[in-house]
Amino acid sequence: MLRSALTELLPEVLEAQVCVVGGGPAGIVTALELSRRGIEVLLIEAGGKDGPSAGEDAYAGVSSGRPYPLQGSRLRWLGGTSNHWGGWVRPLDPIDFLDRPGQSLPAWPIKHADLKPWYDHADGWCEVPAGDYDIEQLGLMGTGRIFDLSAGQEFQNAFFRVSPPTRFGQRYRSEIAASDRLDCWTDLTVVELIQASAVIREVRAVTTSGTETRVRANQFVLAMGGLEVPRLLLAQSEVPGNQAGLVGACFMDHFGIQPGRLLAADGLRYGMFDWNGQTIIPMLKPAEGLLEDEALPNASIRLAATRPEQFLPPDYWSNRAISALQGGEAMTYDVIFINEPMPDPRSRLTLVDQQDSFGLPRLQLHWHLPPGEFGRALRLVDRFRHFVGQVGLGRFQWLRREGLPEGQTPGIGYHHMGTTRMSAAPDAGVTDPNCRVWDRDNLYVASSSLFSTAGFANPTLTICALASRLADHLADQYRLQP
Repeated sequence: MLRSALTELLPEVLEAQVCVVGGGPAGIVTALELSRRGIEVLLIEAGGKDGPSAGEDAYAGVSSGRPYPLQGSRLRWLGGTSNHWGGWVRPLDPIDFLDRPGQSLPAWPIKHADLKPWYDHADGWCEVPAGDYDIEQLGLMGTGRIFDLSAGQEFQNAFFRVSPPTRFGQRYRSEIAASDRLDCWTDLTVVELIQASAVIREVRAVTTSGTETRVRANQFVLAMGGLEVPRLLLAQSEVPGNQAGLVGACFMDHFGIQPGRLLAADGLRYGMFDWNGQTIIPMLKPAEGLLEDEALPNASIRLAATRPEQFLPPDYWSNRAISALQGGEAMTYDVIFINEPMPDPRSRLTLVDQQDSFGLPRLQLHWHLPPGEFGRALRLVDRFRHFVGQVGLGRFQWLRREGLPEGQTPGIGYHHMGTTRMSAAPDAGVTDPNCRVWDRDNLYVASSSLFSTAGFANPTLTICALASRLADHLADQYRLQP
C-alpha cells in the first residue's frame, strides 16, 4: 500500500515486523526485499509521493571549514536523491575494503567478496546488465577508443555502467502500492526513538500539520541519507551507537580536480557512449599494486576531448614521450580526477541550537578539506603524468599544482558517506558488520553513512547491495524462529 499521512486518516499507532525509515534507494530496496520474503514491513518517507512537501526546509543547515550545499544536495520525496541521480553504476574495488597507507581509521570489516553476490543483485535494482566490471570483457582493446594497457602497469582501464537512471520512487511505485506485506506512508517524519535499555521500543513520527503517530516494530532500519541518519541519532537524549564518539564523524564526499591537459591520440572515448547494447563510461584508475604500496587515493581519471592539434610538424611524433601517436592525429583532453576521500573524524556533523518545523535540531557540517588535503590527489596526478610520458601515451601539461583555497568548493558528488561507519569493533565505528548499531539490539542502518571508506565509485550500487544483504539478514531471523 502507498498512502500519504496528509490526505488519509493516520492511525495513532502503526505496527509491523520491520519499520524502515527513509524512502530512497536504501529504504525501497530493504522494504521490498523483506516484503518479497513475506515479512510485514512499514516504510516511512518524510517527503511526498511526487515531489517535495512543505517540510523541505528541514534540510537547511550551516557549514564550516569548506563550504558545502547542505540543503541543495538532498531531495525529500519518495525515491530520495535517486530523483537527481546521474545513473553511474560501479561497485567499490576490492582494495577499497582493505586497510591502506595513509588511513587513520580501519577500513571495512567486510570484504569485497562478501558483497559480490549482492552487487550482482544490485545491478538489477539499478537496471543495468548484471556481470563483472572487468573492462576486458567489453572488447574495447585494440579499437582505438581506449589506451591499450597491460596488466601490471601503474594505471589501468576500467568503466562505469549507466542506469536509465533509475528513479526508485517511480520505478518501484507500483510494486509498493500493490504489496499486501508493505505499508508505505509518505509525508511522515520520524523525530524520536523511544528507547528502553538496549532496544528501540517504538518511534514517534509527525506530519507537517502536526498530526502524530507511534510506530511499533520488532526491528527498525534507518535508511535515510548520510546526513539524516546521524542527525536523527544525535537528536536523541541518549545517542545510539556513539560509544566511540563517531556518530556524525568522518563525513566524506568525492571531490573532483582538473589538474591539467593531455595531448594524446585522437578518437579516445573516455566518456559516455553505447557499446554492445549497454551504456558505459570508460575511465582510467590506479592499479591496486600502486595503492597497496603508497599513501595515494583511489580515483577515476576521465579524459574529455577539447580540441584537435592540427598544426604540429610531422617530426614531432618521433618524440619518444608520444611514440604511440606516430603517424596519427592528436587531440587535447582535459584530465579530470574524481578522488577518494579519506575518513577523518575532523570532518563532522553536529547539531546547532536551532530547530526545524518538526522540532529536530538543524545540522552543522564541518568539512575538513583544507588545501593541504589535496596533496594525496596531486601526488597521484604526478604519478599519472610520469606514467603517460614513460609508456608513450601522450604528454601531460600541468594547469594546477595546488589545492583549492579554503573558501572554494571543488566539484563534488553530493555523496554523503561515512557518518555512521561500519566497523569490526565498537571502538572504531557505529554499526557492526551486519549493519546493527553496536549498542542497540534491534536498530539497523541502511545508508551511505555506513561506508568505512569510500573509493571513487558513486555509492548507489553499494547502497543497494548493502540494503539487499541487510534484508536477507533480517529475514533470516524470522526463518530461524521456531
